Amino acid sequence: MFPPSRTCHALAALLMAAYVVAVLAGKIASTTGRPNPLALGDVGEFLVVLASIVLFVTGVLATPVRADNNGGDPR
Repeated sequence: MFPPSRTCHALAALLMAAYVVAVLAGKIASTTGRPNPLALGDVGEFLVVLASIVLFVTGVLATPVRADNNGGDPR
């Protein structure tokens, strides 16, 4: 099984890719004059981006901190 940080980052990337696909589908639909089959609406787009950001930040916070070679503080 993957570590929680990697799982969060993968889900965040998946949601962001879904958002990009929805935006591109909307652009293609407006260019061709056809209805958008992937229309999420303003609130739906906001929630997808918000969930992606929350998962990304959760993944960053879940990443274990590695000490340097001398055993000191990595900062």
